[in-house]
Amino acid sequence: MASRFLPAVIENALHQNRALRRVLVRGAGRSRHILTFCDNFRVAGIGSLFLTGTSEPFLHNLHQSGRAFAHYLRNAGNADVRLSLSRPFFDAVGVGDFDGAALIARHARRSWAQGEEYEEDFLFIEFLIQHGVLAAPVSACEDLLARYERVLSGAEDLRLDVCRTLLQADSDAFNQALALFLSDRKDRLEAQAETTPFPEEFLATEWNFSLEGLALARLAERNGLETEEDYLHIPSLARAPDRTRPGDDSWMEVD
Repeated sequence: MASRFLPAVIENALHQNRALRRVLVRGAGRSRHILTFCDNFRVAGIGSLFLTGTSEPFLHNLHQSGRAFAHYLRNAGNADVRLSLSRPFFDAVGVGDFDGAALIARHARRSWAQGEEYEEDFLFIEFLIQHGVLAAPVSACEDLLARYERVLSGAEDLRLDVCRTLLQADSDAFNQALALFLSDRKDRLEAQAETTPFPEEFLATEWNFSLEGLALARLAERNGLETEEDYLHIPSLARAPDRTRPGDDSWMEVD
């Protein structure tokens, strides 16, 4: 997994965050600042996971991303942050910080930004929030998935299949659906790479790591499903429990 670029990728991400932290602490940050800040923590964390083969820095960085995003939403508002762009929600869930995920859910923009985001992208995260974090009634979650299916109008979206298996609490079906989702992700990235070059930091980190997949596996475990030990692009090491219990303001400490 290691890459000769990983040390530079990690240092560049954290270096940029040292400057961004000053902007965010002053309250001068905008959505582009917080999303870049969280992206950098994610890149640094995945890079550290691949480089060192240990989970502690990775889990810490994902926790920082989720908490930084929750802090921003609580203090700066959510008017310019569409739910489909709220990847730090996956960071919080992926590290098992469900208190942080609940804070994000409480302050996030929970209405579809029509004309600004695809409705299916909004519904995917909204379902995970309602079912996986807020424990909404089954009927409400079923209604969301029915809306999701209508929006697709017959088009394929493997995320919907994974969501259905989570709601059904079917372990075998979940593992099969997640495996298909991850395999399809790999195929789509490879097809895209034939025409569009990816940044080196992406190739060194998220090319071989699925943040959404990690979050889905965490939610399945929380729901009592029996998950596989390993999945494509979800190293078992990344699913280790976070025993460090960082504070709510851990995002202010950029090493």
